[in-house]
Order: sequence, then structure tokens, then C-alpha cells
Amino acid sequence: MKNIKFVLLLLCFYQVSYLYSQGEYVVEIDKTNGAFIKTGLAITDITYIYPDDRTYDENTGTFIFASSLVNHSLFSINVSDGSIINNPTINSISLFEFDNTNSKLYGLEQDNATNSKHFVLINPATGTLIQLGDSIPGSAMYGGGLNTFDEINHSYIFIDPSNILYSINATNGIIIFDPYLSLASSESIANLAFDNSSGILYALLNDYNAQKFFLVTIDPATGINTRIGSGTTHGIGGGSAAIDKVNQHYSYLYSDTDEGGFAITTLDLATGNVVYNSLVQAFTANDNFYSLKYDNVQGKSYAIHWETNTVTQVPKSENSNPYSTIYPNPFKQNAILQFSNSKNENCDIKIYNTLGELILEIGNITTDRVKIEKGTIANGLYFFRIQSDKEIISKGNFIIE
Repeated sequence: MKNIKFVLLLLCFYQVSYLYSQGEYVVEIDKTNGAFIKTGLAITDITYIYPDDRTYDENTGTFIFASSLVNHSLFSINVSDGSIINNPTINSISLFEFDNTNSKLYGLEQDNATNSKHFVLINPATGTLIQLGDSIPGSAMYGGGLNTFDEINHSYIFIDPSNILYSINATNGIIIFDPYLSLASSESIANLAFDNSSGILYALLNDYNAQKFFLVTIDPATGINTRIGSGTTHGIGGGSAAIDKVNQHYSYLYSDTDEGGFAITTLDLATGNVVYNSLVQAFTANDNFYSLKYDNVQGKSYAIHWETNTVTQVPKSENSNPYSTIYPNPFKQNAILQFSNSKNENCDIKIYNTLGELILEIGNITTDRVKIEKGTIANGLYFFRIQSDKEIISKGNFIIE
């Protein structure tokens, strides 16, 4: 029965991607003013990109990322023209990192059957992989943004949902360090980035009490963080960050700005001061920008742009309204799901896990927003469907971390 439900769920999402297709582009972003240009046409065969789960090959100028769990392929894109170099099908692998010193691609393979994950070496051309080292406890994983790569010591670094900071030897898969992060209950880490010129691990820390974001350094051996500067109010949502080694800048994308949409903030690594804070230009309310990476060879910033205004497969007049947004996403305790319901119709929201099992249903909604509470729901990826008596209003997904 579970398999049947999963197939039905996949069919539902295939239909949504057909009706409400969006264009996924690689874009070059100017961090000084937020202007961006597309480096090619829309990438074909993509229904959805897992937010901020990406890596970058500076040797060849290649953006590497996976498409959704519905169509799980590993895309390698030439950033100069947006062309697809490779897109093999892969297993349930995420948190990709590329070692530019030895041209190898790494990631984590999730195995829910054994409640574990494995550090793996991946062939980007074929999708084949080699497990390195013993399994790592716990099957749950955050989305991208909370992983980085130390090219000096050839170690793969990521944060587990239980706030363990893992450093893994990329040669043999042996865990080097695994301390708990030294965080207060009012703090969380928004993203990680390793500076391969100085050998320092940086992160963006969200202090909920102070309502500020702080640039911090983290000791991989102890998990202790040290704040740099007095913090900034710029940031929420998003999750990707990149380091400009030449100018010693830490840049990150975030959503829900005062102006709406997405913005890119750049901090000085030495002082934590804001160098630039720029609204990403020329977007609509439903556009997204994810997966920021900095090419230290070309001196350019790249990202993935999800453009909802790309021509759809059917006329818009034939579509039910696809608009919905959930904020924040990912979230820890609760989030607000907002959707179009101008006629105040009676709606139901159904939430499914990746097996297609219904885990939560919220009925008799007559407004255009509702709070989604984590409660006892496990961390992971979930899909939602909003439906009135007459039609399916919208579908989407979110991550609980």
C-alpha cells in the first residue's frame, strides 16, 4: 500500500510540474548591487531543485547539484553557457561538496532502512558511488548550506540535525571530530563556509534573542564559536554562503527582506561588518534564488534562479492558482503557509512524507494562511496539497530541521 501511495504522490507532482512549470537557470550575480544575468537557457528535465544543496568545480567552471527526490538526477552545468554536461540518475544522496585540489565529488548517502548515512565518493558523469568509512549514525539530514569542505586538510564538514559538527577524512571516511555545537537555546547556525586560504571555518549564527545574525568562527574540534563584530539584521531564510578568498568576504543569500524577494549580503571576514547588502533585481513574488557559490578562479558569484514566469505548458487561464509560500523554509518548530484564497473557500491541507503517507491534515480553513506546527513530526522533507471542494489550489514542499 505504501508503494501505491508513493506512486500516486509522484504522479500528482508530475502533473503539477507539467501544469505549473518553472524555469531553473544558472545565474551570475553581482554581489555589489544584486544585478544578475542568466548564463544560458532554462535547464531541461528539472522539476525542482533541493534548496542550497549544491557544490562548485572551480577547475572547470561547473555547477553541480541534484534535482528533486521525485526526479533525482545529478546535474553538472557549464556556467559559461548554461549547458548540461552530465545528469545521471543517483541514489538518495545530498550535501554535495567538491574538492578542487583533487577534482573529486563527495556527498552523504541516506539509508532510512538502517537509520544511517554514509560518506561517499561520487562519479558526476555516471552517478556511481563508493562508500568510504563506516556508517554515520542517524538517517535525518539537514538540507544544503550546513556543509562545506576543508581543502587544506581534505576533510568534509557538516552539521547533523542533532547539532553535531562532523569532520570526516575525505580519503578514508574516518570521522576526525564530532563535537556538539556550543550553542545557546536561542541560537542556530544558518550556513557554513570554509576559507581555504586561511584554514578557518566560518558560519552565520542566528541569535533569536538579539534578533541579529553574527559572523562567527567555529573550532571543528570543539564546536565552540566566536563572534566577529556586532552583528547585522540582514538575513532570514535561505541557507547558502560562499567565501571570496581574495577580498576576504563572506556572502550569503536570504529571503523575506523588507522590500520582499531575495537579497545578497556580504560581510568582511575580519570585522563582521556589512560590505554590501543588495536586493537581487528583477524578480517576481514567486521567484527564488538558491545555492550561492563563489568562483575564486573567475572572481564571480553564481546561484540557481527559479523563475516562475517561464512559459507554462498550458495557458494560465486553465490553471488553478498555483501560488503558495511557506516561511520560514526550512523551519524548526512552526511556519506560516500562505496561499491564494480570495473567495474564502473552505480548504483542506494535507501533508505527506516521502513515502506518500498522509501524516497531517488541517481542515475547514477559510483564510489564506495557516500555521504548520512541527509537534511530533520527525525532521525531513514533506509535501503539502491545498484543496478546496472544487479544485486543487496549490502544492509544494517544505523541510523540517
